[in-house]
Amino acid sequence: MNRIRNTCLCALTGLAVFCTAACTRGPAQAFEPTEDSLYITGSGQVTSAAIETYEKDYYTEEGLKAFVEENLAAFNQDAASTAGDKEKAPAVLNTCTLADGTASLLIDFSSPAAYMEFMAAYPDEESGVQVKALSILSMEEAELGDVSLTAAAGKEKGTAVPADQVKKKSKLHVAVVEGPALLETDGAIQYISDGVTLTGENGARTPDGGVSYIIFK
Repeated sequence: MNRIRNTCLCALTGLAVFCTAACTRGPAQAFEPTEDSLYITGSGQVTSAAIETYEKDYYTEEGLKAFVEENLAAFNQDAASTAGDKEKAPAVLNTCTLADGTASLLIDFSSPAAYMEFMAAYPDEESGVQVKALSILSMEEAELGDVSLTAAAGKEKGTAVPADQVKKKSKLHVAVVEGPALLETDGAIQYISDGVTLTGENGARTPDGGVSYIIFK
């Protein structure tokens, strides 16, 4: 459990919270990951999931809670400037479980910037998520340029679609991801860029190298 202990902290208005049974709140109520992954919403929130198996309980519940509390105040103070919504804590515990040899920690971040700052403070080289940059934009904000896009849903699924045509769909959201990650979105994925692999209606895996685009409802 060293990796989870070192990388998964939580913050909620200055109070550390530790759960020994599943407890959920925030944007990822239907998010049930089985491996390291990210859940993203059109409103710009990010949930990071760290999943790790273990054979022995090297750390007590009290010990992990103490570790979280020790690091909480410092991270919140440092992340305040990039938290997005100033009224929200940068990072909030969503779920924490230690059961049947699997440790799971989900943390809700108020913005991609807060998530990236967290990962800069607590890097995890063993994670399956190695994102170097992450943005969640409205279609109006997004610059698609000449990105090669493929339809991920509907009658056009699997066919190439010009970026300028997709740009006209103003109600969609655009996730711009640099680096490999398994992602789940709160709305159905409509288009993906080259190298991205669909894992479900709301799921996709980005490749190692280059910038990927996931466009979703």
